[in-house]
Amino acid sequence: MAELVDLLTTPAARRALAQRDITTVFRILHDAGVSQARIARATGQRQSEVFEIISGRRQVQSIALFRGIADGLGVPRGWMGLAYDPDLEAEVAAAGDTATEDERKGNLLRHGAAVLCGRPVFGAADPIRVEHTPTPVPSRIGLADIEQVTQTTDRLEQLTGELGGIPMTAALTAHTQASEALLGATMREPVRQQLLVALADAHSAAGGAAGSAGLRDLARQHYTRGMDCAGAAGDLLRAVVSLDRLGTRELDVEPNEALKLFQLGAATAPSPLPRALIEYHCALALGLLGLGAEALPALRRACDSFEAARDEPRPWKHFATALPHIEGSTYFALGRFDRAAVALSAATDGASHAVVCTVSNSSLLAAAQLRSGELRSGLCTAQRAIDLAKGLRSVSVRNGLAPLQEAAAARRDSTCRDLARELATLRSAA
Repeated sequence: MAELVDLLTTPAARRALAQRDITTVFRILHDAGVSQARIARATGQRQSEVFEIISGRRQVQSIALFRGIADGLGVPRGWMGLAYDPDLEAEVAAAGDTATEDERKGNLLRHGAAVLCGRPVFGAADPIRVEHTPTPVPSRIGLADIEQVTQTTDRLEQLTGELGGIPMTAALTAHTQASEALLGATMREPVRQQLLVALADAHSAAGGAAGSAGLRDLARQHYTRGMDCAGAAGDLLRAVVSLDRLGTRELDVEPNEALKLFQLGAATAPSPLPRALIEYHCALALGLLGLGAEALPALRRACDSFEAARDEPRPWKHFATALPHIEGSTYFALGRFDRAAVALSAATDGASHAVVCTVSNSSLLAAAQLRSGELRSGLCTAQRAIDLAKGLRSVSVRNGLAPLQEAAAARRDSTCRDLARELATLRSAA
């Protein structure tokens, strides 16, 4: 078992063990190449039980099972805050953990006096840290609890669109963790299915925030977990959408890898409308790879797919206005700047968007206008994008200003050169 415990010495693994988050512990082992069968043999469980724990469908709550898992993995029980075992190395308690309740109360009074009076009236206070403590999980949950998860996701996602991903990523990640803990409660099966759907949406929102904050690996993790939850709920549409969003995070750095994800999504999409969206993204990936002979036919197929699915209910708000943005981005990647400006104008003039979407549309539209010689329109659109971008804390949005900066720098007039310098300063502040 020494080999397994060696995989659980990282800070992330130690935090998961301290919180008795067995789902994360098993995922760490599985990601390191340990099979579910081996984990099952080591911990005395069935492989199906290990699968359910890794997928989040089952939560470990029994102290006896915690002890069995710790012993099976070769982990000192003290790492999981379990009862002391003389045969295992105990964890050294932090100084604050040994204080009595009366000592803690006295320390709080010393803190208050020092802050309010500006000096240690009752003596120096020991430092008090805000520690991570898992929130209590109800013993039983119903649809009202799922609605709270959904409403929180919607509000946090709205704030991400208004403020950018940097200030919202930690909040959304914490929200997904607290919501995942609800899987350990008792509930009817229909409620569990709804919870998994709500978790898929929460992880999708968290992935969007993480991507906006420039945290690519965290975005991948959230989108992948969202796909897992959607799959466990039997919601293929949400699973495919999560795969599509995972692909969009690869576009700028690995368009070929993004294309593979999009092709998989297009082949498995449950209905024509999401298939059309993914086909648009396939065209964009081909455009970014410089494969115009393949990108343009792919774009025409995507347009045809969308036209054939116009009567299908939209899977989310502003779905239709996302498509001309992707179309314009594809034409821009191929150097067809006139066509790009037409498509991006349609995206910008559509229904109102979140601020981050407006900046993305406007900045690329301005770049297309400058590239195609529409100087007056380009400068006006660019200024609007810059004014909005200054109020956002988003790495991806400011990175997305690069095409506009390059288009401005490519022109010889002083106004565009000044614009390029302003954009360079703005992007460096991300």
